[in-house]
Amino acid sequence: MHKDIIDSIRADRDRQLLDDTLGVVVGAKFKDAALAQIASAHMLPLDIVRAIANDLLQTSTGENLDDEEFNAAVKQVKWIEENITDEGLRLWKLQALAKRYHRTSAQLTEAYTKALINQMPIEPLSIKDFREKHRTRTKWLIPGWIPSSTTLLIHGDGGAGKSLFTYQIFEAVVNTGIWNGYPIDVGPGLLVQTDEPGRVTAERMDIRAIPDNAPMDILSDWTASGLPQLAKYIEIQEPKLVVIDSLSTINKDSICSEKDTEYARPLLHLRDIAERFNTAVIVIHHSNASGGVRGTTAIKNSVSEVWALKNESPHRRILNVEKTRLGKPPGKYAFEFDDSDFTFHLLGDQTSDGEIENNSGQEERIRLWLNEDDRVGIPWSTTEIAEFVAIPESSCRRVVRELWATGRISRDRFNGNRYYSYYAGHLRDFVEQQSLCDS
Repeated sequence: MHKDIIDSIRADRDRQLLDDTLGVVVGAKFKDAALAQIASAHMLPLDIVRAIANDLLQTSTGENLDDEEFNAAVKQVKWIEENITDEGLRLWKLQALAKRYHRTSAQLTEAYTKALINQMPIEPLSIKDFREKHRTRTKWLIPGWIPSSTTLLIHGDGGAGKSLFTYQIFEAVVNTGIWNGYPIDVGPGLLVQTDEPGRVTAERMDIRAIPDNAPMDILSDWTASGLPQLAKYIEIQEPKLVVIDSLSTINKDSICSEKDTEYARPLLHLRDIAERFNTAVIVIHHSNASGGVRGTTAIKNSVSEVWALKNESPHRRILNVEKTRLGKPPGKYAFEFDDSDFTFHLLGDQTSDGEIENNSGQEERIRLWLNEDDRVGIPWSTTEIAEFVAIPESSCRRVVRELWATGRISRDRFNGNRYYSYYAGHLRDFVEQQSLCDS
């Protein structure tokens, strides 16, 4: 009799414990505090109550308390990083948050950084919605080379001319409107120069003949901790190009080494900024002993484009496009360096045997062929062009892309075709009536 009563009481208590725990799992906002109260009320160790809660949560949602805590912590760190501009207050809040989750600040930051890299929100679109969202023409900073909203990392050894090479691009954006024959829409730019003395930067701006009224600003005292302020500046000023020289100096206050994943965190934020505000961001960095990106592999993984600049001789530089999303295809491109005005002149593609491939003859043949009276205004595929001009189709694809990028011919997709067709002049009336696909 007494045993039955005791068993009944235990069963009732167990049911109450499960009901209380289930209520926390389903509805409580502050689960840790609520579970601690349940543990105290039932005179049980907190670990046992958490284990029960984990089982219930796993059964109902497939997740556990650690998953929920982690996702909540990541959201809170992201909000603090993006919205708290005061560096001291931001650090204070991060320290308090780390303490709340029984972690050190370094542990919390490392977990957050890895989450940024590895966790992308799962928000799939139907193919119809995806096309409607992205059916816009690719906008370019430099046609065929650098898209308008991208992050590009350019690395090289000391003395290769990374800063000078980038300054020439910067000058084209804010002043001349031309880079190695490629037309550029002039617009505002921001130079974040923390890697060289101000007098050196001023001298190089003079050499580039950038006038005082050029639409550009220079920021010489900035670190990655000021990313929220930089985002606000970009939102207001809308620069076409932001150049950051260099990754090492903007990370000078970081407690992490270049080998730590956390070191790449600013690049992830810059990638979001570039996409959100439709600006191109070029970040300058150093190469390692083997010629790759120095530091953690997360650096290369966190940007869309990676270029390596190599010093082949006093007057020859090789640009190796190592990674690309929409920009210049991977390959090696030779430049002649003029040390009288620090200008880099594009010579052409470098072949596998080290020779410079000069396509000027093929370019002229194709341009003249497309401009014939019976062909102008009519789109032609690369297969058709290669056949009529009698050049290999692989070469034809490279040449017509260069002709398009430098503004000498046009291209579009027609009638749902996967590939571009190229033409000179304005489309003829009967062609315009066809289904033109945005590209």
